[in-house]
Amino acid sequence: MNPSVAESGLEPRPDNAPEVSVRVTSTLLLHFERQYGATRLAEVFRDNPFSLSLAYLRTPTNFISLGFLERLADVLVKESGDPQFMRKAGISMAASPEALGFVYYMIRAFGSLEICFRKTVEHSSSYNRVGRFEIEKLERERLVLSYRSAVPETRRHICELRMGQFASFPTIWGQPPADVSESQCQVQGADCCRYHLRWMDPLPMWGRYSGLALGALSGVGASMLGLGHPAFTVTSMSLAGVSLGSWVDLRREMRRKDDALNEQAQGMMGSLEELQQRYDEMFRINVALEDRVAARTRELTETNVRLEAALAKQRELDRLKSEFFDNVSHELRTPLTLILLTLDSLLQRGPEEFAPPVRQHLQTMNRSAARLLRLINNLLDLTKLEAGKTKLRYEPLDLQGFLSSLLVPFEVLADRKGVVLELEGNVTTAVHVDVAHLENVFQNLISNALKFTTQGTVTVRLREDEQWVHVEVIDTGVGIATQDLSVIFDRFAQADSSGTRRFGGTGIGLALVKETLELHKGGIEVSSELGKGSNFHVRLPKGSAHVSEDLRAGNGEPTFRPTRRSADMAALVEPEGPGAIDTPAVEALPLPSPDAVAGPDAPRVLIVEDEPEIRAFLRQVLKPYYRLLEATNGEEGLKAAQKERPDLIVSDVMMPVMSGIQMLAALRGSPETVDMPIIMLTARQEVDAKVEGLSMGANDYLGKPFSPREMLARIEAQLRLRDAAVRAAENERLAATGLLTSGFAHEVRNPLNGLMNALLPLRESLTSGSPDTAMAVAMLDLIEECGQRIRGLAEGLLSFVRTGSKAVAVDLGASLDASVQALSWRLPPGMKVERDYQLPEPVWGDPGSLNQVWVNLLDNAVRAIGPDGVVKVATARDGEDAVVSIIDNGVGIKPEHMERLFQPFFSTRDAGEGTGLGLALCQRIVLRQGGRIRVFSELGKGTRVEVRLPLEANPDRILPPLMAEGKAVQPHWRT
Repeated sequence: MNPSVAESGLEPRPDNAPEVSVRVTSTLLLHFERQYGATRLAEVFRDNPFSLSLAYLRTPTNFISLGFLERLADVLVKESGDPQFMRKAGISMAASPEALGFVYYMIRAFGSLEICFRKTVEHSSSYNRVGRFEIEKLERERLVLSYRSAVPETRRHICELRMGQFASFPTIWGQPPADVSESQCQVQGADCCRYHLRWMDPLPMWGRYSGLALGALSGVGASMLGLGHPAFTVTSMSLAGVSLGSWVDLRREMRRKDDALNEQAQGMMGSLEELQQRYDEMFRINVALEDRVAARTRELTETNVRLEAALAKQRELDRLKSEFFDNVSHELRTPLTLILLTLDSLLQRGPEEFAPPVRQHLQTMNRSAARLLRLINNLLDLTKLEAGKTKLRYEPLDLQGFLSSLLVPFEVLADRKGVVLELEGNVTTAVHVDVAHLENVFQNLISNALKFTTQGTVTVRLREDEQWVHVEVIDTGVGIATQDLSVIFDRFAQADSSGTRRFGGTGIGLALVKETLELHKGGIEVSSELGKGSNFHVRLPKGSAHVSEDLRAGNGEPTFRPTRRSADMAALVEPEGPGAIDTPAVEALPLPSPDAVAGPDAPRVLIVEDEPEIRAFLRQVLKPYYRLLEATNGEEGLKAAQKERPDLIVSDVMMPVMSGIQMLAALRGSPETVDMPIIMLTARQEVDAKVEGLSMGANDYLGKPFSPREMLARIEAQLRLRDAAVRAAENERLAATGLLTSGFAHEVRNPLNGLMNALLPLRESLTSGSPDTAMAVAMLDLIEECGQRIRGLAEGLLSFVRTGSKAVAVDLGASLDASVQALSWRLPPGMKVERDYQLPEPVWGDPGSLNQVWVNLLDNAVRAIGPDGVVKVATARDGEDAVVSIIDNGVGIKPEHMERLFQPFFSTRDAGEGTGLGLALCQRIVLRQGGRIRVFSELGKGTRVEVRLPLEANPDRILPPLMAEGKAVQPHWRT
């Protein structure tokens, strides 16, 4: 079926419809065959199911439909991979001997281009019955030709073929193809296709033919006159005539080319003169332009120098500003700490201490100090945003639950103002945000809504759509004037900047809100009507596509939540004269009298603080509960800690001589103080400062200002954690002792049974009528032997678990044998314990503690292997170290667990089968002995535990006290 006909709405025609002669297709087939070979052409017809065969298309008298021709052209263009295939086929084959046969030579000898074009158009109906050509203009070397088709063509392939065929005619006379262009096309909606051709008209080669005729006639005449043999004279005279005629043709062609070259030379000279004029003009313009560029370059250079100087100055100002804010944060927070701590301490006292007016003044002072602290924090946050130092800790957050908990402290303030505070909306999709920063955003918005609303409602409305989670904070307050809406989120801008404004503020809060939301790729808009209220609309993106790795804080850094004092909540809402909100900073807490002093059994706390006022206040707060030591800088604190061994240290961070961080690093690097609890105090609220301290080993962090009750609670929590860790370590010791006592009970059962069995015969031999002395003596000997065995077992158990503070010589072989013997009752019959002791020298240490290490490691090995497994115990010397290896062929340890093996309370056993303190305690014991412990393991192939102990002989060495809750100061190694 012909697609073009079908699309035109006409009846479909068969592929062999008499529309186009196959002589048109012969051009395409000949060109494809010449370029790609006959085999490839046959494959094309085999792979494409054409209804007409290749033989049919090679028969000159056959016809095809226009639709078949278009489909064939599509296939050939596709198979050739050349978009210009159709035009190239028309140029190379249309006017070739293969396509035209003998006619090609007749045209070349006696024809002309004009005759070719006219005859082609006249006879077009013989090979194209659906279209009509018309010559619109035919001049020397120029032709305008139009073509109209009765059947619409759907593609331009046939147009390209026609242009190539007409362009090929000059090639008959050895001329280049004609230049052909198309001004309009039926395929593109025109009424006809119109082609414009230009060519170089070839000279007719009549000279050689005329010379041939004259030469032949001259030869005939010469032969008739008897001047020579006819064949010779005719041939020679014909050749001479052809040569002469060819010379004449060549001369004419050379003259024509000379004329063309002269014309071209004249045209080039004219162009050259014009180019010279243009060059002169461009040269003058270029000179002027260079002068202007040089002048502008000098201006730009001077401007750049000034800008660089201004930029350097600005950077220096920014650096100085950052340093100023950093220093100001510390300097302002220090007196604020004293103010707030003093006010907290006073407000904690009972109502009988102060008259109501005095207590009200104290509460006002407390609120004002909290508000001042909040302003300082806002300034610092703004500086960090401006410097690009703000980092975000992204985590999924349920906004409905978050806002519900956030509104709780504000509800008290709303009730006291007579304002209804409500939350609308259901649970929405979690958003990935920094919770601490988002908390500041909504605290600012809600506090502003409460501050500017004296009656009515404040509504927090929550909803979501496909892209965003929306939170609206709507109030019925005073509203915002239209002219102020455009600057409400600008830094330091005020909605009411007049001297009589009713509400205070610095203009920082909403700027922080906007910039924080923009960091989260969210946004905020406001709509308001003066006297009717405002609506702050927050948008937060759903999903995690907005998460920026450049803004993400380090993965290893913990997430901190700012501790909120209740006074801070009160400070969020501006007081309004005598009727201000009365919210005490803390609940009243009975305190001991100022002269109260802790008892002799109270824990000892070391205070390291360079500010005398802060140190004095800490002393006043802590002395009723703890025995205190004091130091004024980190160096003094380090010496006091190493000498006095306090139960806990409270230290400032920024101090002269040695900072708190440096002191912390020194304490954690010493085995004697590695386990000491340390609480750091700092006026810096940046997370990076806290991360640095915690990564160095601080147990807790308190930001200035802080509540005395909070400090007491944190100190008590750290001391309880320390006691709990010691008790857990002692439980682990008892568990190991339980293994030994079980083995002791198993071993003592046999001699005890023998002793009890000997008593009855002894009684009978002594109480019978005829005493059997020999029997009595034998039974006494048996009883003595059993008693000796029981006493030996008891002494071995006591020596096994006894610990000391002074190093003694320990035979590693004997110590390991005793541990294996103590666990022998737990070994299955098929389990083997191999011993390989290559070290005769003793080590100096605590035998009881080392025995506990061996028991723990052997117990782990026994649990890891099956009933037919093998445990190998070996000793060797490596330089100045004694090496003890306990190797099993058990299940091994997972790679992800290797990093956590020595962490307290981490266990690979099932729940209830261990405390997770065994390896942590072993490491502490080995470190206390001056050695180190390492674990090598491969999953499914077994585990090797290597303990290295020093061999130096020092019987006077005092062992440091052992505590089980400290961090490991030395990591293990993995294979």
